[in-house]
Amino acid sequence: LQGPLILTVLAGFAGVVMMLRPSIGQSQEQVFGGLVGLLSGLSAAFAYMQVVALSRLGEPETRTVFYFAVGSAVAGGAALLVTGTSPWPGWPGLWLLPIGVLAAGGQLCMTRAYASAHTQRATLVVANLQYSGIVFASIFSVLLFDDAITPLGWVGMALIVGSGIVATVLRARAAPGAPAEEH
Repeated sequence: LQGPLILTVLAGFAGVVMMLRPSIGQSQEQVFGGLVGLLSGLSAAFAYMQVVALSRLGEPETRTVFYFAVGSAVAGGAALLVTGTSPWPGWPGLWLLPIGVLAAGGQLCMTRAYASAHTQRATLVVANLQYSGIVFASIFSVLLFDDAITPLGWVGMALIVGSGIVATVLRARAAPGAPAEEH
């Protein structure tokens, strides 16, 4: 059953590629941006592997998120030494406060999801469902900013949603009769 589940993760990733339509041309900025995105994805994968390992050792989610925030603050402070500070943008800058609160809540939820994924199969399902963030971001961009989604983008969105559903069904079939939190 692991093979089909890995295929759903790959299908979801293909859907993300269809929606984002990356185009890395000859421009150095595009190549640099692509490499930064790839490094970000690899770093996130490493971080989630550590979250799973910490949860299996019995580390509480809140402590994991707290130290993640401390590490991020230290890294941000180190970056300030190189780049310097920017002026506070005034009242519009206050939107950073609810964004920070929602980001912390999202991090707690993501940490809880990975911590409750006790098997490799469950971890793959959580990873696959993470692709749905691209779908929601696209819907919000249409509603809030009047962006348009291309036909290929709609196909990619359907592929992301479909792969998430299939991954969930495969996981449920692998552990019939088990409580929801155990499969």
